[in-house]
Amino acid sequence: MRRVMMIGKTGCGKTTLSQRLAGQVLRYQKTQTIQVVGSDIVDTPGEYLEQRQFYKALIVTAIGADVILLLHAAGEEQNGFSPGMNTLFGGKPLIGVITKTDLCCGRERLEAAREVLMEAGASAVVETGLGDEAGLEALRRLID
Repeated sequence: MRRVMMIGKTGCGKTTLSQRLAGQVLRYQKTQTIQVVGSDIVDTPGEYLEQRQFYKALIVTAIGADVILLLHAAGEEQNGFSPGMNTLFGGKPLIGVITKTDLCCGRERLEAAREVLMEAGASAVVETGLGDEAGLEALRRLID
């Protein structure tokens, strides 16, 4: 697997997805600093996206990544990503991931999340939820 960096708002599922991709036991932990999960997954704190003064940390961390995942929870109503955010990362491939689809209440929410991720610059969008092995496998294929 290529080196992956995850960016998303607090509570969007970055840590859970990183643990699932790494084949680890799921356990909740609040990500306080940049964490490396397994050997190839970089999990960033949600505050790095939510507070612009931390964008520099995201940009510097992205240098070591091959692929950047932008995560947006299916039920999230607020957009955490700027349109064209992909330009911050020097042309690195961006993949959008709609998380928590198992908790989503309708197709319109999924489409709104897809639109947020595409406007941010994602070249592809994958939907996944807890227990959704098909979505996880589709994401693995995009990463590899």
